[in-house]
Formats: sequence, C-alpha cells, structure tokens
Amino acid sequence: MASSRIPQLPTAEDIQAVPLSVFYYALLALGGLIIYGFVGSIYIMNLNPVDALYFAIVTLATVGYGDILPATAIQKIFAVSLALGGVGLIAYVFSLSVSVITMTFEEITSGSKMRKKMAAMENHFVLCGYGRVGAAVFKELKERNQKTIIIEKDRNLVEKELWEDPKVLAIPGDATEESVMKEAGIERARGVIITTGDDVDNLFITLTSREIHPNIWIVTRASKKENIKRLYRSGADRVISPETSGGEDIYFAAIEPTMLKITVMHDVEDIRKEAEIILKYGCTLEDIEYHLPEFKEPLVRKIGVTKLDQLNTFLSSLEKDVNRKKSLERIYESVSGIHSHWISGPDKETLNKLADELKKEDLLLGVNLEADEIKNVARKYGRLVEVVIKPEITIVENHGVSEIGEEAEIILNQGCALEDIEYYLPGFREPLKRNIGIDNLTEIKKFLNILNKDSTKKDSLDRIYALSGGGIHTHRISGPNTMSLGIVEKKLRDRGFLLGVNMTQSEIRETIQKSGKVVQMLVKHEVGKLDDKNIIIGNGGRILDSKHYLPGVRQVVSRNLNLRNKSDLERCQKEYERPDARRSLTALYEISRHIHLHTIAAPDVKKIKKIEKQLDKQGILLGVNLSEDDIWKIVEQENVKQFCIE
Repeated sequence: MASSRIPQLPTAEDIQAVPLSVFYYALLALGGLIIYGFVGSIYIMNLNPVDALYFAIVTLATVGYGDILPATAIQKIFAVSLALGGVGLIAYVFSLSVSVITMTFEEITSGSKMRKKMAAMENHFVLCGYGRVGAAVFKELKERNQKTIIIEKDRNLVEKELWEDPKVLAIPGDATEESVMKEAGIERARGVIITTGDDVDNLFITLTSREIHPNIWIVTRASKKENIKRLYRSGADRVISPETSGGEDIYFAAIEPTMLKITVMHDVEDIRKEAEIILKYGCTLEDIEYHLPEFKEPLVRKIGVTKLDQLNTFLSSLEKDVNRKKSLERIYESVSGIHSHWISGPDKETLNKLADELKKEDLLLGVNLEADEIKNVARKYGRLVEVVIKPEITIVENHGVSEIGEEAEIILNQGCALEDIEYYLPGFREPLKRNIGIDNLTEIKKFLNILNKDSTKKDSLDRIYALSGGGIHTHRISGPNTMSLGIVEKKLRDRGFLLGVNMTQSEIRETIQKSGKVVQMLVKHEVGKLDDKNIIIGNGGRILDSKHYLPGVRQVVSRNLNLRNKSDLERCQKEYERPDARRSLTALYEISRHIHLHTIAAPDVKKIKKIEKQLDKQGILLGVNLSEDDIWKIVEQENVKQFCIE
C-alpha cells in the first residue's frame, strides 16, 4: 500500500539549488548590459536618449524592427555585441527565474522547510494519530513546550488544519510503515505516543517503533480493555484506556521517564525563588501536594506552570487578595512548609541539575519520596499538623485513669480542645474511638465527678486503659494556632505523658508491643486452683480476662475478670464456691482441657517478666503472646479425659 506523505515533486530533486545571490547578480548583469546599450546608442549610434533606450531594448531582445539601422562598421559591431550579450544573458536570467519560482513552489507544496526542521529535531515526541484523543494529548504537550512531530493518516486533516500553523510539524502518512516513522525522527525521539482508535494499528505501530528504537519509551492507547495485555506484550511501556483516562493521563504516562517528585520545605515568601529555579531549567511545575495527617491521599492541586508570566500572575493575585494569601499561609503552616511537586523536564540530566541547585539553596528535602518517607521527613524537620478549621495534632500518651484531670488541664489551659480519644485493644485491627469535644475545665471536672460516683464506670474505663497497652492512647487536639499546640506538646512531654506526635497506627501498636506492659499468657491448672492468680496479683499485676478454647467446635469463651488486688481475688473465690458457678466452671475447664489464656497488665516490664518466671517455675505457664494457631494446636493435642458433672 502506497504511503501518503509530504509530497516530493520529481523536479525538485533534479533542479540545482540556486542561491538568491546568483539570481541577483544575473539581474545586475542584465541591468549593466542595458546601460551599456543605452550609452553606446547615444555615442556610437548618435541617437537621442529616447531612441537610444528604444534601440538598446529591441536589440537586446533580438526583435530588431529595422526602423533604426547601423550604418558604419563600428555601429554594426556595437549592435552585434549588444544582440549577442542580450540573447545569452536574458536566457540565463530567464532560466534562473524559472528555477527560483520552481523551488519556491516546492518549498510551499512539498514542505521541504518542514522536513529540514524535522531532520534537525531531537529529544522530541512522535505522536501517532490526531483524532479526539491525539488532539487532547498534543494540547498537553504544546502547553508544556514539548517538541512533537505528528503522524496522521487523514491527509485533508493535516493540510487544512495542522499545516495552517507553521509551528506544527505533521506528516500525512501511515505510522505502521517504518519509512514514515524514520521520517518523523523516531531514532532521535524521546518517546512515541500512539493514539489511533484502531488497536490493530496501535499494535503494529508499537512493534515497528520497538524494532527501530529498542529503548524508546512507548505509550499507547487501547480502545478495548481486552487488548491492553496484547499491547504490553508487543512492547508498550504504558497502555492507557480512554474509557477511564483522557489526554492528560496519556501525556503524563508519556512524560513519566523524565518526571521527578521533589519534596521541599519553605515559606510562602520563597515560592518565587523555588519556581524560578525550576523554570530556569525549562521544566514544568505540574502540581503541588500537601501531606496532611489522617488523610490517606495527599491534598493535590494542579498547577501546570511553564512560564514566568504564569508565576507572576499567581503571586500578584496573592498580593492583591489578602484573604487568599492568608489561606495559603495557613496551609503552609499546617505542614511546616513541607510539600511536594511533580516536575517534568526535557531529560533526566536537567532534572538532576535542578535538584542539585534546590539542595544548594536549602530548599530540597528529598527526591521521589514515598508517603511514609515524607511523613518521617515532616517529623524530623517540623511538626506536621492539620488545618481544616483550626490547627490540629494527634498526640500519643501513656498514663492512668487517675491522671486524666492533670493531662486535660495541661491541654485546656492553652486554649486547646480534646476532640477525641482512641484505645488500642488487643485482637482488634481498628482502635476503639470515642468523640469527646471538650474545650473547658468545667466539662472535664464534671466527667471526673461522674467517674468517682460510679465505680462500675470507673472500673470499666480503668480496664480499657489497662488493655490499651497499660494506658497508651491517642488524642486529637485542636488549638487556636500551632504555637499553642507546641506548648502543649512540650508540657506533656516534660510531664512524662507524651510518647509521640502524629504517629501511624502501626507505630502505636509497635510502641504498645515494645512497652511489654500487657501480655497474654497461656496457662494450665486444675479447676479451683488459684496459684496463677496469686502469683500475678502478688507481683503487682492484674488479670483483665480469661479465655477458654473449646476444641471440636473451635469456639472461644471469654470471661471478664479485672482482678487487681487480693480483695478481688477473694471475691472471685467466693463466686466459685457457689454450686451453679462451680458446675459451669468445672464443665468449661474440662472441655477446654484446663487450658486458658489470661490477658495480664502490669506497671512495668520487670514485673511482667517476674510473673512469667514464677508461673513457669510452678509448671503452670504454656506460652506468652502465642498466635491463635499455636494456641489451638496446644489445646487440640492435649489428652482428652472423661468427665461427669452431677
């Protein structure tokens, strides 16, 4: 199948390239010959100026009407020289004129100027297909000053639309042909973007591109989802489906190899300094990301700044609109000035130079950092707080129920508010969260009075505190400004309550585990024996619950105990002496083969270790912090004994 490319007329290949200076010299020579004829006609032919000009022209043109005839020998020699010079020079000028006109026509019709530009093009994109999607992609490329050569099958579209803009380089041709791709300079290109609506064509273009340039970055469109895998197998680096993506997504996929994510730290006043460095290298500020706590995804705002004019317009708007500037300053304050940008550039070398300069200016914190890494950077260089209506931080603390009032006083005296509380209970993936919304000491005193009057409620809260790592919990605190939050943070840390700020759930659970204040011990003893409980309570520990594992049905029966002292132990013993309770407990012990699990809390790790050692010495302890599977294996492998309950 013949390709339809930029037309190349045969005459254009045959005609010698004629510099315009040669044509001008020929015209100058012709003018000199006319002057020679005019002057000679006056002095040799003895004619007046009008007749002299007339005689010179008709003789040069070899017309010779015969109305003026040379009479003498010198007149005849003059006429012959004028006629011979005119014939040769006029023919030469005429041939040069034809050549220049032909070449000019060729320049216009065949696009030789365009071919010269294409031949000189390097580090550009080859865009195959200029339909709806292709036009959207080209718009993104054009806005970011990316060099592009378009290949489009529809000749009318190229000639009537694309060639109307002298800055657009386009070839009317079939991108599946190797010669067309080479004409578009694929061997010197940085990437190929394939946006035709035919997946078969896209497949062949991908294969052709990969064959010509094995290392080129290829992004292709897939009209049907089932063809995505085929296009990847054919050699595409990215396959985008317009069903879910648009031109912008295809552009970003194409520019991916020369994109860089920078994480920087500066105030609003330094926006110009940072942006000017980026724009100086011919790069584009694609977006800005603010990493606010409690948000899985960052707050992203598209920018697309490629020119200083855009930057100046934005900064001018800030100066004119005070409220807008204050809003931006509060966002910067909320993240301690730490934010990220995606930057696109002409090549990796340029991006590396840009990063080096930002680092020298003490603006750069890191390159291509993950979300967790950015949070770590934020903790290192500044306090990451949340600004929604007012500044907020999440604090992780460790204290008992008796110290609630002291903790609240530190927070509320700085004009801050306790928004919520979260407890991290063993066996639960998500924390137990309770909204509080207390912003004055009157409310907290009222709450504490209720606790003191209602022992059951106080015991329940105390048990939750003990289960949550022996008193480890989190509060979300809001304040009038970050300075107040900073004071609260310092005072809580000085008091020994604070463990950290804006920690992740995994970090909090790791802290609880490392604290060692709450453990689960698997024990075995006969029903009614209190040796394990005496050892635990005698060493300053407390038993929060007891779990019995019923083999066969694989059920777990939990009993809330909350045994804190000898009085609680005596109460437990009296309950056991009741006949109904004894029968039920005996049956439970027998079915679970006398094996059960205690959740034990203690003030410190040393006491936990002492309890563990004494239980092991008594032969009661089977394991500490065992997995659920390990517990079931131990229970199910235990010898089964017959039992009877009257």
